[in-house]
Amino acid sequence: MICMLSVVLYSCKSEVDQESGEQSEQSENYQKVTPDDIGDLKFTEYVLSDKAVDVTKDWLKFKELNNQIELLKTSDLSFFADDITLLEGFLTDLEAEIPEILKETSILVRLSALKTTIYKFEGSATLQRESKEAVLQSISDLLVAHSNLIFQINKKLEKDAQQIQKPQ
Repeated sequence: MICMLSVVLYSCKSEVDQESGEQSEQSENYQKVTPDDIGDLKFTEYVLSDKAVDVTKDWLKFKELNNQIELLKTSDLSFFADDITLLEGFLTDLEAEIPEILKETSILVRLSALKTTIYKFEGSATLQRESKEAVLQSISDLLVAHSNLIFQINKKLEKDAQQIQKPQ
């Protein structure tokens, strides 16, 4: 009887060890996201135009987002993997503080898409079981959404600056 109990306990321990080995391997993959991995991602990165920099200079949450994106490129995922309540508050403030001149549907849609990708990335970043490839895909999606928001801000301000004369 004691022999059977020992065999059952040993087999359970082996299963637990195997599962924890798989989890540590997946966690290890997650931790191996490096700045070089992020640098190898293919996307078109836009920067703010001079006019856009001027318009967004008082939009503090946008500046903070840009700083966090730069940290993300160095494989610092902490801001996005932090407490979801803090992230939700940040995103709410980001949208609430948008300058009036930028409160246009095209920009609000890009901002909404960015928020969605941030939430998706937050889910990936907090799941230690997520594969390195899945985390990198989420990072890529986030960087593309951020770049698209910047592109839309630039285009809106560029269009506003055009002096189109109507025929008389």
